[in-house]
Amino acid sequence: MKMKTRLSFFTSATALALLGGVAHAQNVSAPSFSYGKTEEKPPEGVEWKAQVKGGLIITSGNSQAQTESFAGSASRKEGMNKLALDAGGAYGRSNVRSFLNTNNDTVVDRGELTRVGITSTNNWFTKGRYDRFFTANNAAYLMGNIASDKVAGKKLTGGGQLGYSRQLIATDAHLLLAEIGYDLSFESYVTVPPNAPGSVSVHSARVFVGEQWKVSQATGVFASAEALFNLNEEDALRSTDNTGATKGVKAFKDTRLNGKAGITTTLWKNLAFGFSFACRYDNNPAPLALPTGATAFAPGYVPFSRNLDTVTEASLILTLL
Repeated sequence: MKMKTRLSFFTSATALALLGGVAHAQNVSAPSFSYGKTEEKPPEGVEWKAQVKGGLIITSGNSQAQTESFAGSASRKEGMNKLALDAGGAYGRSNVRSFLNTNNDTVVDRGELTRVGITSTNNWFTKGRYDRFFTANNAAYLMGNIASDKVAGKKLTGGGQLGYSRQLIATDAHLLLAEIGYDLSFESYVTVPPNAPGSVSVHSARVFVGEQWKVSQATGVFASAEALFNLNEEDALRSTDNTGATKGVKAFKDTRLNGKAGITTTLWKNLAFGFSFACRYDNNPAPLALPTGATAFAPGYVPFSRNLDTVTEASLILTLL
């Protein structure tokens, strides 16, 4: 078995954030633990941070695929106010071997092997967040986002969040952050089965916790978890019934969970290595997008996307500013 080595440059929008997670806390000056300590004077000056990242993976020969990714982030912090913007996306195509059955038998004859191009990755996102700090450890946040993940069946998603953010522990080595708030999500589907809604709105209670551990001057470990509990009854198809006949998802039956953990270590100056694992769980996922070449699913058959998505990344991280 031959092994081919591929070098890819891939980075995430921020190493410590998960869907509006703990990134805003890393610029808060809190060298020692303090509970509800009021800032006597807002920090002077304006602090800017920015990153632009991209990646490309191309394989040829037996495996034929191409995936491009990009991400960018920028933030501005002045006094007790911080504004952060993030954007990113990935697109990938694969040419997979396919059996072109021209004589209606199960034997592969000459000329019946072909390749079919499919879209394996197609997602993008934009996100903006504003934090208003009342003390060194307490803040209110407001976030808005718009995104798309067509492979997961979601043509367009968007919404916003607002709530309260609290640094529970802030030392030289540890930063523990907790947030509670409200989440509004809107989902528009790629495939709309007969007599099914093409979109749905979800009102949810949000709970978030994130930990950042500075192991050494060069190495850091992070972990975060987010839970969204729907408060309204949704006018959506139930994913437990793939006949498409059951509509209506009750409150707390469309729970969404997001988690991420990883480690980063500096290799040289502004170049670092990162490894992370992320997962997303949706208790009532979207209807599955139609595969390439199909025009519709059979009557009485509505397949749904999988509940769980995971991403494992090993990456080189280049910080510009």
